[in-house]
Amino acid sequence: MEELTARQQQVLDVILTSVEETGRFPPLREIARQLRLASPATVHQHLAALETKGFLQRLRGRWTLSRRSRRDRGIPIVGRVAAGAPVTAAEEVEGHLTPEFLGARRGRFSVRVRGESMTGEGMLDGDYVVIEPEAQVKDGDLVVAYLGPEQEVTVKRLRRERDGGFRLHPAHPDYPILAVPRGDPYFRIAGKVVGLWRRCD
Repeated sequence: MEELTARQQQVLDVILTSVEETGRFPPLREIARQLRLASPATVHQHLAALETKGFLQRLRGRWTLSRRSRRDRGIPIVGRVAAGAPVTAAEEVEGHLTPEFLGARRGRFSVRVRGESMTGEGMLDGDYVVIEPEAQVKDGDLVVAYLGPEQEVTVKRLRRERDGGFRLHPAHPDYPILAVPRGDPYFRIAGKVVGLWRRCD
């Protein structure tokens, strides 16, 4: 596959930044404005070149990132998270979710839900939840938490106890609340749930 010219790389960088920060492909006029190009027609020529070189594609008349561009730009899937009893999640990237639909941002990751304990929150078995690891987590937030010496993970609604402990609440009456005592050396919050993606095949 051909290498990019300096200007083509600049155009691609503007597109990737927009997708990461807003989840949307930027308008041609916006690309032209940022790069001080004469007109959107000039941008279109660069987009056509990026398409030829495999970095962009057109779907139903709209520009979008190709798989090559998305590979390291989407939200990484790092394992599975239990909605029920926790399951061990190997923190290895298994793939990426398409950034255009999710507002991909640096640092975010995704885990796949297994089980039915969060159906009351609209989370079904096989869904992907998007996690913001640096978000400030408040009482009542949906979180992904690590539990026990095996660092198993689960998605639950967090409740803080007066004694400094936590309770992780399911959203299904058939599943128990998980109690985490104060000072538990294995407990840590991986991040706040900020999105949900469901594959529709």
